[in-house]
Amino acid sequence: MKKSLLVLPVLAVILVGIAVIGFSENGTLKEAQKIDDSVSLNVRFAVWTGKEIIVGAVLFVEEEDAYEFRIYRISGDKKEVALRIPIGDMPVPGDTAVWTGKEILIFGGTENEGTAYQTPDVYSYSPDTNQLRLLNASIPYPNSGKAALWDGRYGYLFIQPDRSEEKFVYRFEPETGRFEKLNVTYPEGFGNPGTCLYSAVWYKGLGYLVFRDKIAVFDPRSLSFRWFNTTLPTEYYARSAVATEEGIFIFGGFLTWDDFSREIFKFVPEKGLVEKMKSELPFGVAQAPAVWDGKRVYIIGGYSNGRDVNAIIPYDYRADRVGG
Repeated sequence: MKKSLLVLPVLAVILVGIAVIGFSENGTLKEAQKIDDSVSLNVRFAVWTGKEIIVGAVLFVEEEDAYEFRIYRISGDKKEVALRIPIGDMPVPGDTAVWTGKEILIFGGTENEGTAYQTPDVYSYSPDTNQLRLLNASIPYPNSGKAALWDGRYGYLFIQPDRSEEKFVYRFEPETGRFEKLNVTYPEGFGNPGTCLYSAVWYKGLGYLVFRDKIAVFDPRSLSFRWFNTTLPTEYYARSAVATEEGIFIFGGFLTWDDFSREIFKFVPEKGLVEKMKSELPFGVAQAPAVWDGKRVYIIGGYSNGRDVNAIIPYDYRADRVGG
């Protein structure tokens, strides 16, 4: 059973130039096009549907002195604010999300903006109907670090409950709303999967989770979960990753609140190859969703040096060039 959520009327707001970023002669950021004109915006998730980028974010609306959850639909140089949900007595959707080919499954959220309590809710957003629905499903251990994958049929949720050393993998069946605990052992030394929130990707039949300088490989058929035999040269947390036809690209991360990475790596599992790209991000960023539209990669939002990032950074991975 699905329940529709109360939303404000859809806005017919179209903005031009969303993917345009200006750079100085030495390649540093001069001016980035914002996701929204709000001065305070936290991106919860972003996916590529095959037609457009869909972003879920929480922002502060100054003229209303209130927070909202918004869903943005971005196609080329145009951006539409598709849904606005006032944040008050209802939870805020969006711990982690996956695209199934027809809908976005959103796992968890927070009780309210500014609170730490996480909810067990699972949501579905359909681009075709522009509806956000609450599914009849409940996440085990809602207060937990999470990362999610989609294999074409099932969702996989990697969880470490708060104040626990145990870690679990659950398989989610959208049609039934059932979570099944799998008999999976994490690789030795794997930390909280919540640090892989935006660095878990599905690539050629396997799941890859980037944890610091290591890459874990998950096989849903054999239920094996192991370290890949190639590592990254640096140990940043909360990196971003995205799968392309050429391999997996890995971005940013942080060690301390003063040490955010600008690095970009290309990881080709078939060759066991990790290559540091010559280009770097215009500034260090962590905890940012990354999507691939078949031509470019986009790093969306994230966190950098004490504040949320309200920008979209395009990366032409074939030319190894950051910017528009």
